[in-house]
Amino acid sequence: MAMSDRLSEITSFVKIAESGTLSEAARRLGLSLAATSRRLSQLEARLGVVLVRRNSRHLTLTDEGLLFYERAGRALSDIDAMESDVMRRATEAAGHLRVVTAMNIGRTRLAPLFRQYGMLHPDVTIHLETAEQAGNIVETGHDIAIVFDPPPDSALKMKRLTSNPRLLCASPSYLQRRGRPRSVADLGSHDNVVVGHAQQHMWRGVTGEGAGPRVTLSTNDGELGRAWILDGAGIAIKSLWEVADDLASGRLQRVLPAVRLPPSAIAALYLPAQGETAKVRSCLDFLARHLRTPDPADPDQRERHPPPIPSAGASVLPADQTRRNGNGATVRS
Repeated sequence: MAMSDRLSEITSFVKIAESGTLSEAARRLGLSLAATSRRLSQLEARLGVVLVRRNSRHLTLTDEGLLFYERAGRALSDIDAMESDVMRRATEAAGHLRVVTAMNIGRTRLAPLFRQYGMLHPDVTIHLETAEQAGNIVETGHDIAIVFDPPPDSALKMKRLTSNPRLLCASPSYLQRRGRPRSVADLGSHDNVVVGHAQQHMWRGVTGEGAGPRVTLSTNDGELGRAWILDGAGIAIKSLWEVADDLASGRLQRVLPAVRLPPSAIAALYLPAQGETAKVRSCLDFLARHLRTPDPADPDQRERHPPPIPSAGASVLPADQTRRNGNGATVRS
């Protein structure tokens, strides 16, 4: 017998027990008297016991009927409550929210925001994981992955949260020892730290046909690259999110601040169905609002809305003092 048929029989029996008569139960169920009586007979036949004693005036439950009614009533109440809870989560943020993000941004930027979100939504419990790379959330069971530069071919839904400007920086000790470059051409006499293969392309966009800085150290680990820069290893391209506190405290200083590099995107990835739940939807909206709020550690508020930059290179402003090089980047005349 199909589960739906069994549930119909149980629901009909509970209505019969609560109504006291078949005719009243049939009215409440919206069924005919014959259909209601047939469901009761089928249930008793399937269970192999008599549940109801019938007479001309009213019905009484047998011991077996009373036991079945108590348990069936609780089960149906639980089903009703379950449906109500699930439907409520479509409109009210509630439940367990699992988020994974890159190690360096999870601790410094997102942790305080999730604390604030949890205070605004006390029915949501939050589990924030940090990882070197956000894996496949379909396999890991996370609701949201927050990433830099999300892959364009992802089957997941994506919500762009904010832009993350990139800049050139170095430690005061390095600049004191090697001198501060005054133009792009000066970079040829400096050392640099490269984080990730994509930065090689960015450096070519900055220097164009001219000589670029000598690569002294390279890594795929952003935190390791930051440690080398702080230790005076050279000039590096870093994102504002990674080094805003270092710039504000003076541990790092901007180099050639007129250079505009293509910003990275900070985005949230999630399953299409999960985006319909209130907990995911409200969390993404909260992050998008607050990640766009100006950061007091931001050394240059103009970085919040950098001008459009071709992805192939970088530009140096102001425009009235620039020319194009062979790689499409804009450099000072």
